[in-house]
Amino acid sequence: MRTLVEGIDHVFIPMVGAAEAFGVLVDDLGLPVLWPFRSFGGFASGGVSVGSIKLELLEATSTAPFSTAHDPPEIQGIAFRPSASLDRAYLAELDARSISRSEPAPFVVDGELRWTNVYLPGLISESTGPFLCHYHVPGPRDLALRRRVLEECGGGRLGVVDALELVVVSRDAGLAQERWERLLGPPTSDLTWRPAVGPAIRLVEGPVERVDHLTLGVRRLEAAQQVWSESSRGPLRGLPLELAELPAGDDRGAEDQRGTGDGRGAEGGT
Repeated sequence: MRTLVEGIDHVFIPMVGAAEAFGVLVDDLGLPVLWPFRSFGGFASGGVSVGSIKLELLEATSTAPFSTAHDPPEIQGIAFRPSASLDRAYLAELDARSISRSEPAPFVVDGELRWTNVYLPGLISESTGPFLCHYHVPGPRDLALRRRVLEECGGGRLGVVDALELVVVSRDAGLAQERWERLLGPPTSDLTWRPAVGPAIRLVEGPVERVDHLTLGVRRLEAAQQVWSESSRGPLRGLPLELAELPAGDDRGAEDQRGTGDGRGAEGGT
């Protein structure tokens, strides 16, 4: 079976006061900026590196269910890296696998075509928007850059090394697995996928259909938890992030050589 996605490129969290929360991630926690908080016309956001993926805070709007803020905040956008351009052949493969999709939605920023999204409704819920995100410029795809800027700042005050796992809740994990298999293929292990890029994706059963949290791997868990307990108040209250210490010998903090390495900025939004 053809691999349709390489893994997760970024996740986004809609918030009221997202710019203020973004400031805490950057100024207080010291996470590196991939693009500053700014307006992209239809939305406003800012992005930081958490290793192999980007964490995007999105100013909440009422334009779509997945851009409306929850209290506490939830991860409501999962951007997948498609394995190929979103051309007719790729879209035909989605259709052949009975994966519900939107038509391609191109995004132009400052007069330049930057990325194209194809939304995948029905994979999780109406208020969570998984989508395929194909970049037309190299910078936003640069995995080496994401890792390098995070390594250069020592992972910020939390000591973040990489995003380890995205946990998705479903009322019926068996049915959810069938939906996810159409996109990702069979799970690597029981209800867990470990794609080539980004965190593992794990399904668990629960009372609602949503993303539960993103786990970040840190160098020293006790120290990171102390920093997080102090910083995750105010604008970051309830942010769906959990921390886990990397096992000894884990080398994922080393620079990823799969990126373009062209050194350009990784600016890109949802």
